[in-house]
This record gives sequence, C-alpha cells and structure tokens, in this order.
Amino acid sequence: MGLMDFTLRRLAPAAGATTLAAWAGMTTLNDDWDDYFLTSNNNANKASSESDTEPERIVILGSGWAALNALRKCASPGKSVVVVSPRPHFLYTPLLASSSVGTITLRSACEPLRALVERAAQSATSATFVRADAREIDVLGKKVLATTDSDGMELELSYDKLVVAVGAQPNTFGIPGVMEHGLFLKEAEDSAKLHARLLSNLEKAAALSHQGDKYQSEIDRLLKVVVVGGGPTGVELSAELADFAHNDVAKRYGADISSRIQIVLVEAMPRILAPFDESLAAVAVEHLVSKGVDVRTGTAVTYVESQDVTLAPSTPRNATPEQRAAAAAAARSEETGALVWAAGIGARPLVKKLARSLGQTDMRGLKVDGSLRVEGADGVYAIGDAALSGFAPTAQVAAQQGKHIGRAIRDGVDSEFAYDHAGSLCCLGSDNGIAQLLAPAGSTSFNVWDALGAPAVGREGDERAVTGKPAFVLWRSLYWTKLLSASSRLSLGGDWMRSTINGRDVVEPVLQRTATIRPPVESFGTELRRNNTIRLVNKTDALATDPADGKRKKRFWLF
Repeated sequence: MGLMDFTLRRLAPAAGATTLAAWAGMTTLNDDWDDYFLTSNNNANKASSESDTEPERIVILGSGWAALNALRKCASPGKSVVVVSPRPHFLYTPLLASSSVGTITLRSACEPLRALVERAAQSATSATFVRADAREIDVLGKKVLATTDSDGMELELSYDKLVVAVGAQPNTFGIPGVMEHGLFLKEAEDSAKLHARLLSNLEKAAALSHQGDKYQSEIDRLLKVVVVGGGPTGVELSAELADFAHNDVAKRYGADISSRIQIVLVEAMPRILAPFDESLAAVAVEHLVSKGVDVRTGTAVTYVESQDVTLAPSTPRNATPEQRAAAAAAARSEETGALVWAAGIGARPLVKKLARSLGQTDMRGLKVDGSLRVEGADGVYAIGDAALSGFAPTAQVAAQQGKHIGRAIRDGVDSEFAYDHAGSLCCLGSDNGIAQLLAPAGSTSFNVWDALGAPAVGREGDERAVTGKPAFVLWRSLYWTKLLSASSRLSLGGDWMRSTINGRDVVEPVLQRTATIRPPVESFGTELRRNNTIRLVNKTDALATDPADGKRKKRFWLF
C-alpha cells in the first residue's frame, strides 16, 4: 500500500503536467487560445453587445472546415447565429481515403454538429442549425432562400452578416459518363459507396473464382480500380487500396484474389502531387510502384461507361489539331470494376448563381477582397473553396479563413487576412508518408529538421523534406489534433489500433436515408420557436419567383 501511494503521488503530478502540456500544445497549434481568454477587442464588443437591444443576425452557409471555424469564433453575446447545411455533421475530409477501405470507421471521420451548435448557443444570444440547401442569395434584400426537401419546403433567412462557406463539388470537366458511372471521394456517402463497391466486387470475384476458367476476364474487371487524379486525395487512396489488397484481402480472400487486384492511378499532368517538391513526388511514385500501383502520368480520361474507361495521352489546352488527332488515335478502352474521380473541384451552383448576379466572369468562386468580403455584396463574406482568394483550396486555408472571419464578426472589425502556411503532408500508407514543412530561418522547427538531416526543398529553399515513418507519424499526429472533440480523438485512435491489430473493417456498409416528413424543418440548438431572431411563418401564397404555371409552394420565413 505504501509503495502504491508513493507511486501515485509521483505519477499523478507528472500525468497531470503532461496532459496540461499536451492541451496547451494543441491549443497553440490550432490557434484557439481566444476560446478561453477574451482579447481586448472581444471584451469591448461584449460590453457593447450587452447594451444592444437587437442581436446581430449571422447566417453561415456550410458545415465544413471554414464554416465551423467561423461558427466557433463568432459565437458571442449579441450574435444570433444560424448555420444552414444539408448535412448535420462536420466531415473530416483527410480521413475519407482511410474510411473507404475500412482502416477507420466513418464515425471517426464525422463530427456531429449538435454538440458544436449547442456549445455555440451557450456563448451567443442564440445558435441554431437548420438542415437545408441554400439555393439563392438576395444581396440587396439581405436574404437567403433555402430548400429543405424535394416537395418545395422553402426557408427565407434574413441576415446582417452572411458567410458563404459551402465548399466545392467534384469537377468532371464535362467528360462524358463520369457523373453517371464514376465514384467520388467528397462526402461521407461517397466513402461508404466506394467501400461497398470494393467489398461487393471482392465477393463476386471470390464466388466466380470457383467456377473454373469461364469467368477469368470478369474477375479481372471486378478487381481493377482506376483512381483519377494524382493530387493528395488520389495518392492517399491508391496507397490505402494497395495496403488493403496486400494485407486484408490476402488474409480474408486468399492470395489468388489479392494478387489479381489492379490499382491504376491516372494523372493528366506530367507528374503527381503538384503541390509538393518534385523530389518528394518521386518518392511517392517509387513507393506506390513498389506496392503494385500502376502510376500513369500524362494520361487523360476521355469517356466513362458502367464497366470501362477510355484513356488517352493528355494534350495541352493549346494543342494543335494534329496533336489532338494523335491523342485520339492512341486512346484505349479498359474494363474496370470501379472508377474513383478525384481529379479536381468546381464551384457549387449557389456560388455560380451569386457570382453571375454580381457580374463576375470567373465562375470558379466568389471574388473577394483582402478581408474576404465579397465584392459588390454588403455584409457578405466568402471563405474556403467558395472564394477566389488567391490561396490553394485546402483544409488548412479554409480553417484559417473561417477563424479569421469568425473573429472579425465577433469583434466587429474587418482586417486583412494573412495565411500562415505550415507545410503539406501526404500519407502513403504502410507507415510511410511525405511531408514538406515550412522552416523559416531561426525557428525551432528549422533547427530540429536540419539536425535530423532533412534536405531543403521548395523554390526558396525554406522548406524541409521529411519522408518515411517520421512523415507518417507527423500526418497522423497533426490530423489527430485537428479533430474537434475528445470523443472523436478517442474514436480515431481506437480505429487505428483496431485496424493494426485485427485488420480493416470488411463489413459492407448500407446507407439509405428516407426524407423527413414531420417536422418540416430539421434543426437543433436554440429552438426555432424560442429563438428571438427567428420567426416561423406558414405562407400559402405562391413565391414571386415561381414559374408562370402558378404552382404553389410551402414557404417559411426565418427572421
């Protein structure tokens, strides 16, 4: 007993100090100290807000990196916040590749919004989530029109400040068949569909393998996966697929099936991983090839059907007719069991519609000034992939922009956005990865990586290349700290441990959600009828924007 008491007295303070240090480190890394300690600007704004009679109406469109970071920072006294999104969860997009092969569960990649909104409601005058699709923005009347279901249930939300953070959607570049037959990796449902397709094809191939030589070509088709897009998403998915084939498929389906799996990574540009230094991209190619991935650069998809894809040499935009003809002549069709499209993103319809109404000619996003205010739209901000801000469409940029705008709304002061690039990471599976880390002269990280012999990369030579297991540990550690709750961190850590010990999940997911009939508006947080800033009114008159046929729709107003 004495020894145990002595041990506890010694270990408890050390454990407490370690936990406190870890929390302080994560808080510093994520730039979240103002969640606990108010700044002078915030204190002044709090005092002024408490004396105001009407709270400022804040509408945030989206539930991704940019939107939720804006919500966390702007939730304060005197603010009535409404978050509008068709999905009631935050999706941790860097984990989609892992969830699509069962390395982790989708639960670990999704953070329910309920707790986040309820937490915001404790700080703000009110905070409410509404499950709906934003369809139109009236910048003159400062209203947003959103639809809750296919039956025409519509919401009208009035705002003082509007944050457009709806992200982006896959860009198929008009290639025939991609939208109809391709699989994507943008939403949680996409990961589940890909996981289901992979496991279904494996079961079919295993069954056919017992039927003699009659179905050999069909087995090869079922076991071939084409990943289009050589960016971080496509590379990480290819690496996860290779690990899945070598480890879990070999264990559960046998070497005869695992050895026949073909993974093809297609990239139209001359090399993969354009955001990374060429030397790091070469490391990634070498690792993928060693795992059996067929990496094809300078190759474009020209046509997609349900069971095959047509590939041809890529040509530049200014290609001559002769070059285009030669590429078309070299095109070949290949059978495939699954085609995953990770080749780029494009603006959502809402963003295009608003950009067009503001007279923009570039439809890739909303044009913003240095403070991320949409040009020509008073009180409207655009952040993340929805904005043409001059920064790369990454989660790192979106999160920083969300915090910047949230603080600007909270403090009532717009300021120039300054992006702090920390580096780029890419997981290659098998305890492997690559990292390109910013190391400005004189910083601690610069000295550490130099001491470890990390080579200098980048145009200015101010970045350091880290490869192998250290980069893999960095990838997992950094993204683990970026999760929004302790429960998600525990869930993710448990999934990583489970997949390491017992292998990946091979239970085919089934996701089917029926439309909600009652209540008509799905929401949580501050209740709609108890929220001082929201009024729900049933209006039977036809909308002014209705077609000439006079079709009547149910309409609700949120003020």
